[in-house]
Amino acid sequence: MMVNNVYIKQLGTISLSIGLVVILFLTSEEQVHRNNAFTRRYPPHPVIKQYELDLGYNSYYIAGLGKDMLYLGNRTSPWHLLQVNLKTKDTSHIELAPRSRKLDYRGIKVEVLPPYFFIMDGTMPFILRGKIGEWLADPWMTEHVYFNKAMPLDSNTIYIRTTHAITHRSALGLIYKKQGPIEVQLDTTLLQMQIDGVFDVDGLLAKDASGAILGYVYYYRNQFFTMDNSLGSLFRQHTIDTVQRAQLTIASKGKSNRTTLAAPPLYINLAAAMSKQFMLVLSHRLGKNESRELLGQASIIDVYDHNKNTYEFSFYLYDIHKHKVREFTVSQNLIIALIDDQLSVYQMSNRYFNTTPSLEMKRQIP
Repeated sequence: MMVNNVYIKQLGTISLSIGLVVILFLTSEEQVHRNNAFTRRYPPHPVIKQYELDLGYNSYYIAGLGKDMLYLGNRTSPWHLLQVNLKTKDTSHIELAPRSRKLDYRGIKVEVLPPYFFIMDGTMPFILRGKIGEWLADPWMTEHVYFNKAMPLDSNTIYIRTTHAITHRSALGLIYKKQGPIEVQLDTTLLQMQIDGVFDVDGLLAKDASGAILGYVYYYRNQFFTMDNSLGSLFRQHTIDTVQRAQLTIASKGKSNRTTLAAPPLYINLAAAMSKQFMLVLSHRLGKNESRELLGQASIIDVYDHNKNTYEFSFYLYDIHKHKVREFTVSQNLIIALIDDQLSVYQMSNRYFNTTPSLEMKRQIP
């Protein structure tokens, strides 16, 4: 009888411990996804879904846009490009190739900016450029600048994020190629360090359709900034979330003192796209009075006007087969999203999206 009582007490203690762990886990998960300090505005029908298109694979990423055309690169097949006619929904498979067959690469990214396409690898490093329709790429830059993110602005200018050779911190810059040799412009003041200057400033490159206004959206803090395409006229803006400091746990590894993340970070902004004066930001953070069940059914897009320094409104893009938006872009009056292996297209309402372009940049603030 005594033995049974001991077992019962032990079982009760174990059950209580498990229950406390579950409660703590659920509480922490709730804190990750909820912030009662902000309230969103949801107007009726700012976007209307037009159609879905089955791509067959979830390894596609958005490589660029042309007239009525969407170009998708493929992470598992780096020399393959899928062309999608957004009006007719017709698709074409394109095989890219370097004109010189002897090419070593590690992590290729394809970007399409009509009338050219670019094949880029910042770890080797090299940038190839070719003409749409020919699909053969010639060397544009080799062994000059290492980079970890890159975005073409025009035929001879690339917007990059790189690691500064002296400070070993992330920096934004431009690669130019005009008549002469490659030129590089770096600005070490744009990305503001909070912890280490690498992980804490991680984020997304963005640009408007004309390439006249550039953007950068931080992953782990409630801020993005915009500037002109010479990295001037800087304007910083906060999102409606209140997490101003990146919540990261950074560890060092071995004799090399290589830094890594010791725990999963708290993402504030997951993806972004620019459209004229608007910055559209994907967030999985719930505001005040928002249902947690909603987050299991849809992704939330917050819309900001970076000319007026305002939060405008938010809207939902609903999950497909329980999968969420992983990437999106804007083409004229369409929002194009990748959701698992599906391409989902939405019409933007002119009532909410003022499509009048404004290239006026705000005064610089720290």
